[in-house]
Amino acid sequence: MTVSGSDNNDNRTGNGVPRQSGDHKYGDLRGPDLARAALAAARSRARRIEEGRAARRGSAEAQSRRSSARPDERDPQPLEATLSRLLAEAGWEAPAAVGGLIHGWADIVGPRIAAHCEPVSYEVGVLTVQTDSSAWATELRNLSGMLLSRLNSAVPRRSVPGGPPRPAIERIAVLGPNPPSWRRAGRTDRRTS
Repeated sequence: MTVSGSDNNDNRTGNGVPRQSGDHKYGDLRGPDLARAALAAARSRARRIEEGRAARRGSAEAQSRRSSARPDERDPQPLEATLSRLLAEAGWEAPAAVGGLIHGWADIVGPRIAAHCEPVSYEVGVLTVQTDSSAWATELRNLSGMLLSRLNSAVPRRSVPGGPPRPAIERIAVLGPNPPSWRRAGRTDRRTS
């Protein structure tokens, strides 16, 4: 590279217009003075570039959000932890736990009771249970206090907006056996047979 101005880039200003003879970037500097001026200009330009990079990086807070070797909330999370957080944020902990309770019904209420009844639905504090006979429906109504304490000890309390947490199951609705439906085919008229 030539310093004297024989290079086309040295003969142009920053906007591409040719320089006049006295309009050289470093004036009339020669030798060591020209080298010092070029070095100072290069350092100044490097400082401006680095300051621009620092401004683009943002504040110290943004720099503290950089990835590191230690885990934080931006790292991939285990599915179980993510689902637990989602259930808690949406207020679905109690309904989800009651769903698990339905699957473990026999373990919680005991095999004798589970053999004659099964949970069929859960709606905001009410667990509906279907029995296989009217005698078991009556028995289950009598045992409902004991069953409520067993069931609520197995599930977390449900959150109520603006109030204290309440038991997940507040009441057990007991349904007797399904009566036969006479609307379906299979009904015979004894007078015609």
